[in-house]
Amino acid sequence: INFAKPARDLDELLEKLGAQRLMPTGFGDDQDVDQYHTGFGEWKVQLYSRLGVDSAAAAGGGDDGPVKTDEQIKVETKQLRGSMKESLDDITTGQIPFQDTKLIKSHGSYQQDDRDLREERQKMGVENAFSFMIRVRLPGGYCTAEQWLAMDDICEKFANGTLKITTRQTWQVHGVLKRDV
Repeated sequence: INFAKPARDLDELLEKLGAQRLMPTGFGDDQDVDQYHTGFGEWKVQLYSRLGVDSAAAAGGGDDGPVKTDEQIKVETKQLRGSMKESLDDITTGQIPFQDTKLIKSHGSYQQDDRDLREERQKMGVENAFSFMIRVRLPGGYCTAEQWLAMDDICEKFANGTLKITTRQTWQVHGVLKRDV
């Protein structure tokens, strides 16, 4: 029931304020194999048609195509190696390409950006402040004082100083810049 709750709440508020609905609301399905992507794609075509807009022009000239399963990605990326080395070595940007964002999750990491700086950086015309979260295994959920101090030192040198321990017996190191991954 909480899926897309903010969107449903906004829709309800707009309706109360007298907004005219162009077409039925499309929320997608978070339980589907490709999550909301197929549902959104179908809804987007209907929306563009209703607005009288050419879907290719409105989408910026194309999309990423169908969402691939994890198994397809493994096969197509040399068993999860893909182009990550080249992406991480690219010093012209602080982010990795879209195709590598899914791939890097299989290695216990993900790309994030500083939401608090997005608007300011957009106004300046520079890319978002990207960084990475990296998971480090904590076997049996146990660590020695020396291990703790070593991880704390790593967080101070290569991340934003935040060290988290999760319920899945791992450490999470946030704010790691691409050059330090």
